Amino acid sequence: MDPRTLQFEISTDGQARPGEGIIAACVPAATSRPAIVALTCDPYHDPGRPIKEMVPTAIRFVLANIGSPPENLCWTVIDTLGHFSIALPQWSGATDQTLPEVAYRRFPSGLGVDAFLKETGTTGELALEMLSVASEKSGMAEETPSMQEFLDALEYHGDLPVPLLPLIENAVNKGIVEKVAFLIRSDPVISQSIINYANAARFTGADKIVSVHQAVVRLGMDFVQRVVFVTAMMMRYQNGRCAEFDYHAYWMNALATGAAMRALLPDYGIPESLADDAHIVGLVSGIGWLAIAETNPRLMTNYLQRCRGKNPLPKIRLQCEIFPCPIQLVSENYLQRFSFPDMVCSSVAGRSGHSPNLGKCLIQAKRVAQCLAPLNCLPVLPATRIPPACQEEWDGWQTLFPKRKPAIPSPSYFSSA
Repeated sequence: MDPRTLQFEISTDGQARPGEGIIAACVPAATSRPAIVALTCDPYHDPGRPIKEMVPTAIRFVLANIGSPPENLCWTVIDTLGHFSIALPQWSGATDQTLPEVAYRRFPSGLGVDAFLKETGTTGELALEMLSVASEKSGMAEETPSMQEFLDALEYHGDLPVPLLPLIENAVNKGIVEKVAFLIRSDPVISQSIINYANAARFTGADKIVSVHQAVVRLGMDFVQRVVFVTAMMMRYQNGRCAEFDYHAYWMNALATGAAMRALLPDYGIPESLADDAHIVGLVSGIGWLAIAETNPRLMTNYLQRCRGKNPLPKIRLQCEIFPCPIQLVSENYLQRFSFPDMVCSSVAGRSGHSPNLGKCLIQAKRVAQCLAPLNCLPVLPATRIPPACQEEWDGWQTLFPKRKPAIPSPSYFSSA
């Protein structure tokens, strides 16, 4: 059995065929871990029935597509509450025209994701990642008018642009290092951030930078342009319009994702020449969350209140119910607005045209970041361990963000949203 994702529908008369409604992640066995087929409803195309009603037909469909099942196969069913159950098909008496009876039992340590991963290990982790990726892609298939209206509201919202950025972008395009340094020096906080970046983890052992001009030369103007964007956004949005959104946790998670991206490059065969772009991909990969918190605080409040304490897959379903389009698409549109390179935008959006491994690296970087600096709203399963290289990189980057400011009292209408 090869790793693969199947997406299919089951009609009311019990016929299964390729379509939308059910997602199955098929993962072969690993050392001391069973093969897995994980079944769940597609959160973006809800079939309107509980998953367990459709499991017998789903099992028959999966087997028709994967051939003979491995001897040690764990059929896992994940319901809309995020409960994990083992499905036990009973084939005695079943024929090619009939479906198996299916019994269910809990994993030994419970119904949650931790109980599932305790029994399945890395194969279970891969199955959940495959389900999450398939769910996100299915939600990006069609742009409805409401989706476009939602994106337009983000596009033209007046509070988000960074005033310094267009000036620096113009100087970068003209290749004038002195002009870029001059503009950056006009803002003491951005100046210090640029110098800190130039003295950060990847330059350990190099001479210490003390001037903005030296920092711009060391970092390169394209990278400086992106750093100015992120730093200015960090300055402006340490608190914001959405009382429920944890802005500090958001930025710490963004920094952690960027650091993890840089540390994981060798694991995915990504050349060092792409290190800066990869770092920026991690930093801005979740900027859609910030954009929605600022432009639609009521929607974000609704989502945060309803997803509190839930596992990643129910959070994906809630995103589908509450937001008119996937967060990835919001992030991509917002980054395009500020002329980020297509490689950055496409990687954030989950497209792999420029570097297929960059997208895979980002998935793992997000999981590591959830361990280093968790952001509870993300539908991301934390990694089971923090690679030492990621911890070392993170230790060198996390000091770039200022300490948390006291929370600003929120207007009463946020609490009633």
